[in-house]
Amino acid sequence: MKFHCPTCALPFYPENLNVQTDLALCKGCGHLARLSELVDADFVADAHRQPPPGAWYRQTMSETVVGATTRHPMAFILVPFMCVWSGGSLGGIYGTQIARGQFSLLQSLFGLPFLAGTILFGSLAVMSVCGKVEVRLRERRGVIFVGVGRLGWKRSVDLDEVDGIREEGTNMNYPGNQGAGIVLQGRKHVRFATNLTETRRNYLLNVLKAIKARKA
Repeated sequence: MKFHCPTCALPFYPENLNVQTDLALCKGCGHLARLSELVDADFVADAHRQPPPGAWYRQTMSETVVGATTRHPMAFILVPFMCVWSGGSLGGIYGTQIARGQFSLLQSLFGLPFLAGTILFGSLAVMSVCGKVEVRLRERRGVIFVGVGRLGWKRSVDLDEVDGIREEGTNMNYPGNQGAGIVLQGRKHVRFATNLTETRRNYLLNVLKAIKARKA
């Protein structure tokens, strides 16, 4: 992430950022700033006016909505994989029981891990086709939603209780994970948007920072 001087708006050079002392020196005007404060202050105030493809921003009299789709080319791999996984494993384990009209407890228990895998990879496949990440706010409070249609993960959020909004990397590797997510740091530690592309994630990050700063 690039940081800009709050005084002259010029970018800080990497060699002038000191994480250990939490200081950043602007070579343009000589301004000395705290690096931790720049993390939350560094954003494009009018970013909401130019959403990238797959992202959106809507504002009404009562609500502000910012979001992005989780559609991803990974769907071309996940969807065929799911068809083979579900058809082969579940069809062979449970389909044969249905066809014979006989129930096998041992065979059914053996199939539980495959059933769990089908649910997991199936949800990832659906998200890569038509999922979304959306934040709905009324004044300073609202809901974060990650899912498809009305089905998904929800978490309430109050921007007045958020101390910082930042991008944070993740070590978790799974299909659809983009290697980083948005973190709301405060009374509640909320991480989301790990399945958004970098462009869409940065858009949400900028808009949320601007809203928190009451500039959007």
